[in-house]
Amino acid sequence: MFRTSRDRQRNYGVILLAYHLLNSDYIPPVTLGTILFQIIVFLGFIPALDHFKIPAMCLLPSRIISQHEWLRLFASLIMHADDMHLYYNMISFLWKGRRLETRFGSRRFFILLMTFCISTSICMVALSYLVEVVFGFRSLQLMKQCAVGFSGVIFALKVLHNNYFPDSDSVIFGWFPVSSRYGCWVELFLIQMVTPNASFIGHLAGIIVGLLYLNGPLKLLTDFIDTTALLLFGQRNGSHYNGYRNSGSSTTHGRQNFFEYTGGMTEEEQLRYAREESLRGNRYPSAPPYPDSFMS
Repeated sequence: MFRTSRDRQRNYGVILLAYHLLNSDYIPPVTLGTILFQIIVFLGFIPALDHFKIPAMCLLPSRIISQHEWLRLFASLIMHADDMHLYYNMISFLWKGRRLETRFGSRRFFILLMTFCISTSICMVALSYLVEVVFGFRSLQLMKQCAVGFSGVIFALKVLHNNYFPDSDSVIFGWFPVSSRYGCWVELFLIQMVTPNASFIGHLAGIIVGLLYLNGPLKLLTDFIDTTALLLFGQRNGSHYNGYRNSGSSTTHGRQNFFEYTGGMTEEEQLRYAREESLRGNRYPSAPPYPDSFMS
C-alpha cells in the first residue's frame, strides 16, 4: 500500500527505528506517542498529511505571512522528506525525550513539547523575515525556503538536556568531543557543513526557543499552562507520572536504559551508523523532491 518511491527505499529508516523501539526496555508515553505518531504520518495513514502534500504543508514563511496559512506552523514539524530523515530525528528525540520526560513528568513534558512546537515554527518565520526583509539579505531567499522536520524542536530539547544534565558531555558524530555547554552551537555548524540542505534557520530557532525557556518567558508560559491544566483536570491518584519504571538509583538509571536501547552506542554513533548504511545503498536523497526545500 506504500507509495512507489517508498517501495524502492524499502522504508529502511522506519524498520531501523522500529527495531530500536521494540528493543527498548521502557519509553515514557509522551515520547513514545510522539514517535509513533510521526511514523504513522510518514507511512501515509493520515491522508491530510500525506507525503505528496509536503509542498502544501512545509514551513514556508512567505505563505504563512501573506496568506495566513497557519497550519504550516505545526504540520511542517511532523512531516519528513524520507525514511532516513525520519530516523535521524526520531532516534535523537528518543534519547532526549526519554530523559526529559522522566525529569518533568508526562503532563509537563507534553505541554513543554507543544509549546516548543509552536514557538520553534514562529521563531523560524521571524528569523527568516528579520534576515531577509529587515536586514535586507534578499539573496538568501529565506522567505521562500520550504522546511520540514522535527529537528528544530529537538534542538530546543537539546538545550534543556544540556542544562539539566551538564555532566553528560557530547561526542558529535562519534569522534568530536565537546562540552555540553557548547554542544548545541558546535552541532549547529557541524551539521550545516556535513548536510548543507539541513535547515540552519530551523536549528537556530530551536536553540533560541530552548534558551527562551531557560532564561525567558517560555518557562512562565509553560508554568501557566501546566498549572491551568492541573486545576482543570487534576492529578490522578494525587501524584504525577515520574517516568520511572522501577525504583533504581537516580544516578545510574539514565545510563543503564541508554545501553538497553542503543546497544551501547551514543546518539551520535547511531546517527553515523545510519548515515553510513544509507549512503552504502545510495538511497538518501540530497534534498526533498521539491524546489527550494530544506530538512530540519
